[in-house]
Amino acid sequence: GRLVGLDMYHRLVNRIRSVELQFKATHYKPKSKTRQMTFDELQKLVGDITEHIKEEYSDGKKMVYQYLLLPELVVSLTCHPNPYVNRSAKPIMDYILETQFPQLNPELYEHLLGMATQNRAGFDFLPYNRVLSQLVSSGHRPKPETVIGVLRSYHPFVDIEATHEVLAIIQKLSSPSVAEDYSVELGTLESISMASARKNIELNLLVWDMAEMFGYNPTESMFEDVIMSFGATRQDENMYSALVDMEKHDFVPSRVLLRYVALKVAYHQKRLDHSNKMLSWTENEHMRSTHTMNALMMGYGIKKDINSAFRVFEDLEKFNLKPDADTFSFLMEILYIDTKERFPYQASMPPRYNKEDVDDVVGASQIVLGAMEEAGILKTKHIYHEHIRLLCALGLLEDANLVLEEALSTRTPVPVASLFMIATRFADRGDFDMALGVAELSVEAGCGE
Repeated sequence: GRLVGLDMYHRLVNRIRSVELQFKATHYKPKSKTRQMTFDELQKLVGDITEHIKEEYSDGKKMVYQYLLLPELVVSLTCHPNPYVNRSAKPIMDYILETQFPQLNPELYEHLLGMATQNRAGFDFLPYNRVLSQLVSSGHRPKPETVIGVLRSYHPFVDIEATHEVLAIIQKLSSPSVAEDYSVELGTLESISMASARKNIELNLLVWDMAEMFGYNPTESMFEDVIMSFGATRQDENMYSALVDMEKHDFVPSRVLLRYVALKVAYHQKRLDHSNKMLSWTENEHMRSTHTMNALMMGYGIKKDINSAFRVFEDLEKFNLKPDADTFSFLMEILYIDTKERFPYQASMPPRYNKEDVDDVVGASQIVLGAMEEAGILKTKHIYHEHIRLLCALGLLEDANLVLEEALSTRTPVPVASLFMIATRFADRGDFDMALGVAELSVEAGCGE
């Protein structure tokens, strides 16, 4: 039959909100005398009510009943304790948004947004970002706790589009002339920045604008995220500038970050050469630092262009830049990358090395170590690791073992990969006593039992 007036509808809505779902198990006892329904029965009831309202109040002034009744039905369903009942509100809400219902009762919509912290956002749940957008567009200003709750409901912020829309709304609502505090916690901004890294540069930059607006200093992770985003979108000038700014804020770019930059610029030779021109241009001091040059140098190393890599290293002195530990570990790794290609290793196969070529590589490694000593740089675990890998690639296992012993004597932790490579190479050569001896050094090397 027809719904007779709003009063009857309100009673029906309240009944849906509090109905208990009935399970098939016979031993189930209801918590109260509230009428029970199965989920299918409730779904059918909701569907019938929705279709009736659409058909009964579809033209002229009667449309106002749709504007009032359907949002109340959505709120009733989202207030139900069962998440599957909550999900049944989504198609109704999608219809409301697509039809662009006027906000006749904005407080009701704000109450609905307040449920976002309980009903998680997602593909099966309500599009809270769109609800918030239409509510703000209508001229209503939601409470700060409501808006921040909507933003938090999207954690871990994998829905980039929705997160961007909510954050942009918060930026719009926040201004010095507004008494309400719509501040987003720095930790939340960091989480959004991390989620958007390499995926959406616009959201990444919006996070920076919000951090500045709320008086936060950029964090190390925010720098790393925006640098990766610039790298992913081929904005190399901004990428190098951000690396320099990161250093100015007393953060040290990690080897992983520098390697990421190197991989990006080395993907295309033209991009790599363009980076070289940018960093070599005298007036581009805002992009040039030891770390940016290290990344460029490693980029050439990935392309197996040793001559260009060493020329970048030589340019450090020209630009009054001092090399660091990463500079020399990257140089040693570049030698290893080239050597591994020239002397491919095959287990259980007799090695084939040209003595002159081996001497050339060893000589190059000694030049690197000599320059490192002259610069006053102490050997790190990464330098030891790359040196060991290089010597193993050349078949100089005894020398590699000596480097390992030197690292242990200086109490420098050595990656387990270093020990594994030496041990397996000795085992492949049939020298099992040496292989076992190296393996037994794992605890002393800081690799655990």
